[in-house]
Amino acid sequence: MTNMNTSAYAPPSSPWEQLKRDIKEAAADFGIDEIGFASADPFISLKAILQNHRDLGYESGFEEPDLDKRTTPALPSAEPASLISIAVAYSSKMNDAPKNEPGKYRGVLSRSSWGRDYHHVLREAMAKLEAYIRERVPEAVMESMVDTGALVDRAVAQRAGIGFSGKNCAIISPKWGSWIFLGDMVTNIPFPPDTPVMEDCGDCTLCIDACPTGALVGPGQLNAQRCISFLTQTKGFLSDEIMRKIGNRLYGCDTCQVICPKNKGKHWTHHKDLLPVPEKDRPLLLPILDMTNREFKEKFGESAAAWRGRKPIQRNAVIALGNYKDKSAVPKLGEVLLNDPRPELRGTAAWSLGRIGGEEAMDIMKKALAGEQDEKVREMIENAKEELQSQTKAEAAETKNGAPEASGFGGEPETIYYDEMQSKIGPLTLCATEKGLCLIEFGSFSVKEAVLQKWSRTWCGGGEFEYDDQRLAEAKRQLGEYFAGQRQSIDLPLDLRGTAFQLQVWATIADIPYGEVRSYGVIAEAIGRPKALRAVSGAVSKNPVPVVIPCHRVLESDGSLTGYSGGLEMKRSLLSLEDALPERNTRIDE
Repeated sequence: MTNMNTSAYAPPSSPWEQLKRDIKEAAADFGIDEIGFASADPFISLKAILQNHRDLGYESGFEEPDLDKRTTPALPSAEPASLISIAVAYSSKMNDAPKNEPGKYRGVLSRSSWGRDYHHVLREAMAKLEAYIRERVPEAVMESMVDTGALVDRAVAQRAGIGFSGKNCAIISPKWGSWIFLGDMVTNIPFPPDTPVMEDCGDCTLCIDACPTGALVGPGQLNAQRCISFLTQTKGFLSDEIMRKIGNRLYGCDTCQVICPKNKGKHWTHHKDLLPVPEKDRPLLLPILDMTNREFKEKFGESAAAWRGRKPIQRNAVIALGNYKDKSAVPKLGEVLLNDPRPELRGTAAWSLGRIGGEEAMDIMKKALAGEQDEKVREMIENAKEELQSQTKAEAAETKNGAPEASGFGGEPETIYYDEMQSKIGPLTLCATEKGLCLIEFGSFSVKEAVLQKWSRTWCGGGEFEYDDQRLAEAKRQLGEYFAGQRQSIDLPLDLRGTAFQLQVWATIADIPYGEVRSYGVIAEAIGRPKALRAVSGAVSKNPVPVVIPCHRVLESDGSLTGYSGGLEMKRSLLSLEDALPERNTRIDE
């Protein structure tokens, strides 16, 4: 048998292939974490997608208006042959983050604006890459871009194998997650292309479900006009809905990335320039309102958040103070409403005063209305006054009828941490304060967001919700074991918010053993209120942590199933899991 030397027939290695390998080996020295190569062919299918995006009104207005330039690579003095995409990973966690304190509330900047402006960091990396290539190919033509070029950088990165395009419209790298900045280069060097990443999001829609404003209108489809990341960068007036959902965000939004399972455990600290500076990236709100342009540049000038100037940041700080319902901020917000030359700031201050409430806020708005000339600002003052008057009437009615004694009612805003989990009874949203688990809702966070915000206004001073999977990890573990039939009791620190009567009822329910049931009458007897059946039933229905406090074990005296917040089928499922479903017409109060 003839021994054939097949290598003799293999094509010789291209010098461009060797240069490509050399570049990949040297990339880390330039500050580049991932680099990919692609052909410079036009992105033909992308043009139709972008046109549809425009027709639907989903553009932000920051994009290059010429769709041909966005989809056709070009060079000023040569025919483009290749595209190079680079990725630089950034930090996703802030150690020792400064905390909110009464009268000293803080805003947040998105992770993409932590540390030094990433545009400068990437341009320096691209400059080193260009110098490396030019040293080896002096006649090479190259043009680099970081956000400022016409090409769609995500399309280039996907073609070059950096990652796949996620449902949240971010490029997700198998190694780095979506915590990456992207840069592009067009060149006339014919580099061999890399293979695109074949991974995808599968059936996961967590980012779409969690988007605060519904800006993710479908997989990979973003309506920028509703995206908080875009809206925090605008300079005009914002709607009541948007301002409520902005929370304490001063610049950008990370929700769709924080909740992404592909980012779990991914946190990068090797680029020192991109690490957060806690006092800058989670700044106190009130001092922002007094900043001059010079002071703003001194504090935020090196941040990517500074490119639109101080007006959007100051407006967003005013919004955050309103969402915190910070009464100590009323005098400063009054100054803004009465004296600031910018209508957007005055109108937003009126909105925030309406959110905070109180006689002082009302007096300021009446004074402002008397002298305000701008039509839009006058409208916002009137709306804020109406909200405040409605709030005052409701409080007066409550006082007249006898306000309930409550634990945790009102007070200063508290941060509420949340996570989601899938269970055999459907998706659950778990919430906790610093003290412990405080709320479980049947459904995803986005579906239940309005209910959660109302609960927060009632029991946590209108505090914001912050995603924190680590804080809720133990609760998820124990609940998962319960649903799997591996655990009969759940032992977690709880922070229950309710009236004294409700707390008494919930404490009694918590003592019902696994696999047993009680009637409403038995619960009423146990708390010494045998005739308060209706009140007991109402307290059971308001149990904030179902399953953990097993209100599904409370039935009518004849064993029939009634009154469960998750629905009767869910109650039946939980009782079946515990093998506690009574036979029809079985008395359980004897």
